[in-house]
Amino acid sequence: MKIIAHRGYRAKYTENTMTAFKKAVQYGADGIELDVHLSRDGEIVVFHDEQFKRMAGHPGFIHEMDYEAIRKIKLFSKTVRKESVPRLIEVLELLRDTSLSLNIEIKAVTDGMLEQKLAQLLMNYDTSQIVISSFHPESILKMKQLAPDIETALLYTKYIDQPWLLKERYLFDAIHTDTNYTSREYAALIQSHDVPVRIYTVNKERDLQYWLESEVAAIITDEVETAVKLKKEK
Repeated sequence: MKIIAHRGYRAKYTENTMTAFKKAVQYGADGIELDVHLSRDGEIVVFHDEQFKRMAGHPGFIHEMDYEAIRKIKLFSKTVRKESVPRLIEVLELLRDTSLSLNIEIKAVTDGMLEQKLAQLLMNYDTSQIVISSFHPESILKMKQLAPDIETALLYTKYIDQPWLLKERYLFDAIHTDTNYTSREYAALIQSHDVPVRIYTVNKERDLQYWLESEVAAIITDEVETAVKLKKEK
């Protein structure tokens, strides 16, 4: 079972920044999860929201800005001053010589442009530890068509009855589902249909303990140090 750092070590560091990713590696995460959008000039940008209001008090939208302007925006920071929005290529280079997994969540709907850029970029890297996930099943289908060897995962919240039945239509390999709407028993049922399950976002110690006693493929968490510690104690 892998411990995946949700937007990096988000509990202590500014989400989706190079500091958060480096700290996740330092504190023993097995992988990193992050979110991507496409800038106006075609750069794959690591950021959760479509605009910068929540994270920087800035009114700009990612798809309306070139990366040079995005790079100059300074994010509200928990510990490290002057955090900037990274490009995906920076994270790929950070992990290039490691065995860590990378979960890239496609956030933006771009009529296939982001998926094409992503497939082209990933051709330059070892994709054996990369997973592409999205709440948009059409994005998953597009990625599988463009890069059939890269693992894909359908993201969903709430509850879907028999989600494995969607696999033939959208060609995903795994499922990422909300801890609040999934039980160990239901996760096991999904995995019995040859569909690995990764659970998000598991932060409370009792919930981490609960899932560590299961057979799911991974736990996605903000609380990297706590999760790693509890895993080692098992």
